[in-house]
Amino acid sequence: VAHEINNPLAYVSSNLAFALGRLDEVAGSGPEVPATVAAALEECRTALRDAGVGAARVERIVKDLRMLSRSREDPARPVDVGRALETALDLARNDLERRARLRRDVAAVPPVLGDESRVSQVFVNLLVNAAQAIPDGRPDENEVEVRLGVEGGRVVLRVRDTGCGIPPENLKRIFDPFFTTKPVGVGTGLGLAISHRIVTALGGDISVESAPGSGSTFRVSLPAATDAPPPAAGTPALA
Repeated sequence: VAHEINNPLAYVSSNLAFALGRLDEVAGSGPEVPATVAAALEECRTALRDAGVGAARVERIVKDLRMLSRSREDPARPVDVGRALETALDLARNDLERRARLRRDVAAVPPVLGDESRVSQVFVNLLVNAAQAIPDGRPDENEVEVRLGVEGGRVVLRVRDTGCGIPPENLKRIFDPFFTTKPVGVGTGLGLAISHRIVTALGGDISVESAPGSGSTFRVSLPAATDAPPPAAGTPALA
């Protein structure tokens, strides 16, 4: 199914990019055009950009579905968890800045065995989930806290938000594929399910504590790769 979706999606994405590029060329060169024509061209460019965002979202959903269904795992390698977290924070920055202050309490931790892109994906899912639990536009009134450290020989990440919280009847379903309480078009119900799959495949566990009106705290615990070499010198550290 993913293959059948990706083939026509490639045509759509490439033609959207081509059409937008040609309109950009026309707008940036050539004689002056009437105001009504210029306005129509700008409307077309906006529509094409929006369509491109939609196509990219379909592509991400297909990738999530493929990851959810894959039976073969790639070979595990030492993962610099601090670097994976920094990547995730960069990717989720726009979602977070519109909704909350970001507080970080990040210690140096040993590597874990896995795939860095997948560990980052777990962190991105948790950060975006925390952001989406908070109303947009009031960052000074809300907070997302990220804490990374070592507990009992395991690498532990906590992501806490001051959002709407999760009703008790939904807590037991929060990691089920396709389960979501978000509005249509906001969530697919795959992010936490995929995060659960990735974490458990690495020998870890993921849990949540939440109550309506009191926010949520997600906890990810991963076994430290004690035999793995430490992160290379010069790896950016979070403060």
